[in-house]
Amino acid sequence: MTTNHTKPVISLRNFLDGILDYAGLFPPASLSLGQAFHNYVFYLQGEYKWMLGKFIIPANRLKELASLLEDMEVKEHVSLSVIGSSSAGVGEFEKLFSDDILEISSFLGKYGSSISVGAFEVRLPAELFKNEDNSGFTQLMESITSSLEKTTGNAVPVYFEAPLTSEYETEIIRAVENIGAINKGCGFKLRTGGTDPSAFPEPEVIAFAIMTCCEFDVPMKCTAGLHHPVRHYNEEVKSNMHGFLNVFSAGIMAYSNNLDEAELIEVLSEEDPYEFIFNENGFEWNEIQVSNDEIKGSRERFMLSYGSCSFDEPVEDLKTMELF
Repeated sequence: MTTNHTKPVISLRNFLDGILDYAGLFPPASLSLGQAFHNYVFYLQGEYKWMLGKFIIPANRLKELASLLEDMEVKEHVSLSVIGSSSAGVGEFEKLFSDDILEISSFLGKYGSSISVGAFEVRLPAELFKNEDNSGFTQLMESITSSLEKTTGNAVPVYFEAPLTSEYETEIIRAVENIGAINKGCGFKLRTGGTDPSAFPEPEVIAFAIMTCCEFDVPMKCTAGLHHPVRHYNEEVKSNMHGFLNVFSAGIMAYSNNLDEAELIEVLSEEDPYEFIFNENGFEWNEIQVSNDEIKGSRERFMLSYGSCSFDEPVEDLKTMELF
């Protein structure tokens, strides 16, 4: 925590800059599209707009957003992170992706001047992981990135999620290795929670994902479960919930300070908010110091953002911690 009277201190601003992609449509908030999008536009005009990233929306709801925009005037530029439809089978996945591309093309034809597609997120089909040959990965990933670029007129970063099982180490390695191999500026998406205890990965899983992404120089983003800054037990979901300070501190320190897996697990398991110290020069945890330049570089190139259905909860918690 910080004792500086200028809040938030510069290192915390660097740490949190554009960190939260707003996912109000998704559980547990599960807001209507009208309410979620109005919230996002409201946050874009607020005091903490610098923390806000993209508006997350499934591709199959872009038509609904287009109808909503007919009766709205949005002055701020909006960047979308579009969630692609997914399937366990490759053939069905490809059909669904074709439908998503049509939805994106139609939407941008109407609103492409004021709203852009800044990212695309999709879960890879489980069938890919059953084959020993990696060619299926690269063919599918390259097809997705090229189709998006053709449709939007820009290179759109894609964040590929792996359907993780008990064999998560192999699955993470295969996904990340192939993301790095296509060299398209894409990243790995890690699910860090949900509405059920089984959706929350152990710290070991997150640490392994961070280490693997570091090894292959692949950026990562997280999704779900990171409503609060610091790890804690949540009675409502009956599970330990990860904190966004924990997860992003671990990623930043792995990228800038070469922390090993055991050290990362320790950061991810930290439950004392006073161990995360922010000042004018950077931040530190357990006497490990990270400079402002290292924070900014890590956030720009490695630990990109996380999706959350709440923007208010993280802000209010940071105020409770006296960081804001």
